Amino acid sequence: MNAETEPTQPDQPTPPTPPSAAGGASPAAPPAAPASSQPDLPERTLTETLRTEIPWRRLLRWGMVAAALYLIGTLFVQAGNALTPFIFGVVIAYLVLPIVNRLSTLMPRWGAILLVYLVGIALTVLSFTFLIPPLLEQTRNAFVQIRLPSLLELEAQALAFFELYSQYIPPEFQREIETTLNNVLNTIQNNLTSLVQQGGGFLFTQVQQVFNTLAFLLGFIIIPFWLFYVLYDQQAGLDGLNGLIHPAARKDFWAILTITDRIFSNYIRGQLFLGFVVGLASFVGLTVLNMFGFEIPYTLLLAVIAGFTELIPLIGPVLGAIPAVIVALLSDSPTAALAVLALYVVIQQLEAQLLIPRIIGESVGIHPAVLMVVLVIAGQSAGLLGVILAAPLAAIARDIFRYIYGRLGDPPLPAGQLPEGYEDQPSATVMVIECEVTRDAQKQSSPEA
Repeated sequence: MNAETEPTQPDQPTPPTPPSAAGGASPAAPPAAPASSQPDLPERTLTETLRTEIPWRRLLRWGMVAAALYLIGTLFVQAGNALTPFIFGVVIAYLVLPIVNRLSTLMPRWGAILLVYLVGIALTVLSFTFLIPPLLEQTRNAFVQIRLPSLLELEAQALAFFELYSQYIPPEFQREIETTLNNVLNTIQNNLTSLVQQGGGFLFTQVQQVFNTLAFLLGFIIIPFWLFYVLYDQQAGLDGLNGLIHPAARKDFWAILTITDRIFSNYIRGQLFLGFVVGLASFVGLTVLNMFGFEIPYTLLLAVIAGFTELIPLIGPVLGAIPAVIVALLSDSPTAALAVLALYVVIQQLEAQLLIPRIIGESVGIHPAVLMVVLVIAGQSAGLLGVILAAPLAAIARDIFRYIYGRLGDPPLPAGQLPEGYEDQPSATVMVIECEVTRDAQKQSSPEA
């Protein structure tokens, strides 16, 4: 043995036997080559890169959602006035939903809905029996007293106008005016043929209008049945909506919906109740003034006007008092007008001191100077409806801005944490789904989830 030969290391592992050397043994997997000896992987083609790195399925899904929303929006726009009954139905459902939710804790939900229906039918019958007829009568009498000129008076006014026209208008201007009038008459005569030809299109339009009116009436007929299902399946609808939202966005979505719901709940329902109370107080007060010897007609009509104008913030009480003061001044005396003015001031002060803090509270919380500017902008943009909804919409925009601003802060506020002042204000519409969201969050945080 050569001394220079290195001895065999006993600890060195024996190399594996090649598959060919093992007689009938099953072939073993070849050993993995070192990383340095592995050949370079071929570069991916552009098609494979696009297929793996661009979420085509997600893009297609969002495209389908956008197309569905566009189609639904187009159908709603084309439906037009036929959807008006359903808009009233949504408003009614929103108003009576807290009552149904409260009653459903004492009885089956279908029984609570039927009870609300019975009360609504009873109030409607009482209104058409005792309220609507005298209100229509007073409205008709008020318009009758606005005396329109008779035919003889109109003829006399026309003759007086032509005398002034002949006396004060120079002859050259008279010729120009008469020439223009003759041209207008000739144009009308020449277009009579086309107007007759358009009569067929006019007839078709009227027939289409009749069908639209029938669809409108049909909508009002089916509204009670549609409203029943909406009220009965409220929880199922909220659960379905909750399932459509991505879990990461659920808390933010329901927080924003809760902000909207609580402001509308406190303001709209509160304003409706205030309008009823102010209208009733005005009717009672005007009746008492008549009992004390004043002659103030149209008490019911003036009370309804006061109750309706109460829906307009800040300036509503003033607008409601103006017609009553004018009627008292024209029908009786300045003393009666002062008495009516004093009555409306007392009602407004009692409302501001006792009712508004308890019913509406700080749900809006907008400074009067800012609210006046908002009312002007809303009236210019959306008319009377904009004026009525200006205060709650401004408050909703303010609080949603506060919520999103806090969520984007550094560090961001927790998802679902409502702005200050909402903790002690229960949500009458979405409080059921809030429990569901909390339960889902607990399931996700549990070890078994």
